[in-house]
Amino acid sequence: MNVSSETPTTSEQKLVPPVGQYLVNRPQDAPRGSRRLRWLSILTDVAAVAISTLIGLTPGLGWGDRISPAMRVQIIGLLIVLNIAVFGLNRLYLARTSSLRAIETATLLRAVLIATVLALAIRPNVFPAMRVRRMVLTQALVFGGVLIGRHVYRTMLKRSRRHGRFMRPVVLVGAGDEAFELLKILRVEPELGFDVRGVIGDEESVARLGFSVPYLGAASDVVQHVQRAGAHHAIIGATAFDFRELNSVVRALTSAGIHVQVSGGLAGISANRLRRAPIGREASFYLEQVSLEGWQAGLKRATDIIISLMLLVVAGPIIGVLALFVRRNDGGPAFFRQQRIGLDGLPFTILKLRTMVVDAEARLAELQAKNERTGPLFKLKHDPRMTRIGRFMDATSLNELPQLLNVLKGDMSLVGPRPALPREVATFDDRLMLRHLVRPGITGLWQVESRDSPSFADYERCDVFYVENWSVQLDLAILLQTFGAVVKRATSLFDRSSEDDVAEASTQTANADNVVSINSKSA
Repeated sequence: MNVSSETPTTSEQKLVPPVGQYLVNRPQDAPRGSRRLRWLSILTDVAAVAISTLIGLTPGLGWGDRISPAMRVQIIGLLIVLNIAVFGLNRLYLARTSSLRAIETATLLRAVLIATVLALAIRPNVFPAMRVRRMVLTQALVFGGVLIGRHVYRTMLKRSRRHGRFMRPVVLVGAGDEAFELLKILRVEPELGFDVRGVIGDEESVARLGFSVPYLGAASDVVQHVQRAGAHHAIIGATAFDFRELNSVVRALTSAGIHVQVSGGLAGISANRLRRAPIGREASFYLEQVSLEGWQAGLKRATDIIISLMLLVVAGPIIGVLALFVRRNDGGPAFFRQQRIGLDGLPFTILKLRTMVVDAEARLAELQAKNERTGPLFKLKHDPRMTRIGRFMDATSLNELPQLLNVLKGDMSLVGPRPALPREVATFDDRLMLRHLVRPGITGLWQVESRDSPSFADYERCDVFYVENWSVQLDLAILLQTFGAVVKRATSLFDRSSEDDVAEASTQTANADNVVSINSKSA
C-alpha cells in the first residue's frame, strides 16, 4: 500500500477506531494456561534453588565454617529470593523469551553470576559465618540444579503441547515473506506454544507463498478477523506494510485489547543484541556489533587449547582401546580422514575413529534415494554401512574424540558450525557462507537445538545465528548442553544393555541423531 499524501486513506480511517475505545478497551488478560505455566516455571526454579542450597550447606563438607540450623534456613530463604529476583530481571520468566535453549542457558549463567556477586557483597553483614568458597560452591550447585529443573519443565511442556495443551491461539498479520518464515519456525518448533489460526493480508501474496494456514482476509478488517479466529494475540510481519498502514494496524489491534507482537524483519539476529534507543519520541533499537576478534576471540582460543589438552589426557587411553576394537572388527584402518572446509573457506583434514565399513564412500550413491535430510546433507538412521563397534561409538559420540587434535592444531574449535564437505559447500548460498568466518566446531548450536529436524533451513538458521551472535557465554552454554545430551544418551545405552547384549543395544541407540555430528556418511 503506497501513500503519497499525509491525509489518511479510506482503509486507514477504517482501521483507526474511535478515540473512546482507547479508554475503554484494555489488553486481554493472559490465558489461564500461560499464567499457570509462568508460576510453574517460577516454582520449579524455587525448588531447584532450595534443594541446591541445602546440599551446598550440608554440614561436614570440611569448609571449616560453623552454620547453625537457624542460619541455614535464613541463607536458603535469602538465596531463593535473591536468585529468583535476578532471574526475573533477566527476563527468564517472560513467555517465549527465546526459542533456543542455548540462549536461555547463557542468560541463566549470567543471572547466576550476578546473583553470586550480590550474595558475596552482602555476605559479611548478613551471614558472616559462611565462607566465600562455600558460597561460590552453593551458587554453582544452584546453576546446575536450575538447569536440571528447567530441562524437566521443558520436557513436560513439550509433551503437553504435543497433545494440544498450553497452546496460545494467534494470527499472523502481514502476508509477506517475513510472516511466511515466521510460520515455518512456529511449525518446526511447536514447543513455543503458538497455535496459528490463520493469516491476514494480501490474498495474492498468500496464494503465491503457499501459506499452510487459512486465509482470514484483508488487513483493513484486522480486528474482526482476529476475533473471529478465536485469537487474542497477533504476530505482525512488519515488512509487509508501509509505515502508515503498519501504525494503523497496530493501533487498531491494541485498542481492541488484542496482544500485539511485531517482528522487525531482522532474521537470525539475537534479541540480546537489541537495545532500546528511541529517536526523539519514536521507538527505535540499536543493534550491538558482533566482534569476531578481540579479547573474546583470544579467550575462546585459549579455552579450546586448555580444555582440549585436559580432555586428551583422559581420552588418550580410551581412543587407543577403541582403535584396537575398530582394527579387530574388520582389519581396516582405525582412523578416518576426510577433507572438510574450515575457517576462511580453507580445506583441512578432519580426524575421527572409523565407524563405517572401509568402502563407505563408494557405497554412498546407492543410498542417496533413502536420504532422510533435505538439501545437500545426508543422514540415515539405519545406515547399513555402520559397523557394530561403529554404532556404539556413534551413539556415545566417542568417535569424535580424535578431533581434539584438530582443535589443538587450530583447524577446529570446541564449539562452532560443524565442518562441511566440499560438495556441500558448493551448494551453499552467500548467507550460509558466513559460517566460514569462525572455526568449525566439534559441537555447535545446530547439534544441540535442531539435530532431530530433517530441515536444511534449520541447519542454515542455527549456523548463521551462531556466527552473528557468538560469545564465550554462548559457547559455554552449548558445551553444557552437549555434555548433558551425551551423558543422557550414554545412560540410555547402558540401560538398554540389561535387556539384550551390548551390541544389540548399541544398534538400537544408534537410531538417535548424533549430538556432535551432522553427517553420518563422513563418520
